Formats: sequence, C-alpha cells, structure tokens
Amino acid sequence: MKPWLLYSLLAMLSWGGYIVVVKVATSDQYFGLPPRWTAVLIYIGIGLVFAIYYLFAKDGKSNLNHQSILTGISSGVLWALGMVFSLLALKAGADVSRLVPIYNCNTMVAVFLGIVFLREIGNLASISSVIIGSILITVGGILVVR
Repeated sequence: MKPWLLYSLLAMLSWGGYIVVVKVATSDQYFGLPPRWTAVLIYIGIGLVFAIYYLFAKDGKSNLNHQSILTGISSGVLWALGMVFSLLALKAGADVSRLVPIYNCNTMVAVFLGIVFLREIGNLASISSVIIGSILITVGGILVVR
C-alpha cells in the first residue's frame, strides 16, 4: 500500500471518529459543554498531538518565510472556523449523521480550488471523473438534509 493511501485512510478514521466525540462533549443529551469550552479542549488535544509530532518527525529542510507562515496560519484559521461552525451546529441539535455529509460537501470547494488554482489534474478524463464523483458527494449531502 502506498504511504499516502495509508495516511488518507488513517485521516478518514480519525475525522470520522472525532465528530462523534465532539457531539458527546457538546450536545445537551450527553455532557452539554458550551461550544467555547469544547473548542478549548479540542485546542489542547490538537496541541498535544502536534507537539508530539514536532518532537519526533523528521521533516528535513524548512522553507519558512513570510508567505509560508501566512499560508500556514490561514489554513489553521479556516479549519478553526469550520470547527466552530460545526460545534455551533451540534449545540443547536444537529445530528452527526446529517451534519457530516453536509460539511463534507466541502469536497466541491476543494476540488474546484485544486483544479483551478493548483492545476492538479491535467487531462480532461481525470477532471471529469473527479468532478462527477464530487457532484455525487454533494448530492448525497443535499439528500441527507431533506
């Protein structure tokens, strides 16, 4: 198995499980923590994982400059905004089984940005299959809301 595929599957399992744990922490039917406290606890967990990763990872050469720092911080801000909105949705009574397909419609946003700005997919056949798959994911998200 290719390393990127293994990492992708581990990411899938991690992200698939975290939202259930977040619901248990935040939802009034379980612990009922306010979203801001859940966010603080998530932040602590993230800090622990990244501190351990930083201590043991061997990344090689660093290309830190103003642009790369701003890009990294921007990605963290966007992720955190998505997390805050997810916390608010869960606190407002969203079901995990409905919330996740809706926010995973982010696939269309990522695919569009990857194709247009990053020029990741070169040939028309590949672009077509990726777009069709992304549309099917989005349609699934829409069906869940009904």
